[in-house]
Amino acid sequence: MYMSKIHTVIVPGVAGSEAEHWQSWLQQQLTPCSRVQQRDWHHPVLQDWGAALLSNLSSITAPIQIVAHSFGCLTTMAALEAYPQLRAKIEQVILVAPANPARFGDNGFAADGQHNYAEFFYDLTPHVATTMLISENDPWLAFDDAQALAAAWQVKAINLGRVGHVNVASGFGPFPQIFDYLISENTMSHISITDDDKHFFKFAI
Repeated sequence: MYMSKIHTVIVPGVAGSEAEHWQSWLQQQLTPCSRVQQRDWHHPVLQDWGAALLSNLSSITAPIQIVAHSFGCLTTMAALEAYPQLRAKIEQVILVAPANPARFGDNGFAADGQHNYAEFFYDLTPHVATTMLISENDPWLAFDDAQALAAAWQVKAINLGRVGHVNVASGFGPFPQIFDYLISENTMSHISITDDDKHFFKFAI
């Protein structure tokens, strides 16, 4: 277990992150570390999910880094926009395999309403140091769309290669490479990634 002066907050996507998921594995590796809890993991209403994230972050006094996955990435971005007071508490955000904003809307999934969130999210800026890890064959966000989203947010996109949605279904359990992007427990400084090459992981399909 890694002891740190920074508090890591895990922000899962739809359905939460099951025990075999790399986010659950990561939570067991870090202290202090907490996970946002949603009232309904299968009904991703952005306003409700953002409020749950606000509640979690507001209770933490230490500096924070957020590690988000899928719809959790969208939740994080929306919360930083809606609650600007949070930005001073957050040292960095890591967005892993964001979901496509066009697949979601006011009622949860875009298919359940008349509008989607594509335009809303492309207009956001994180206002904190942010790194995005993306996949060339993510079924939840096409590679070109992931690059466009990163450009809109003005964040660096790290291409992980053909690793699906970076979840259990695509072969991810333990994910030790995530430590390459976490803030050092000793320096508390943002890690700068300068290698633009693809990163392929032996446990991903």
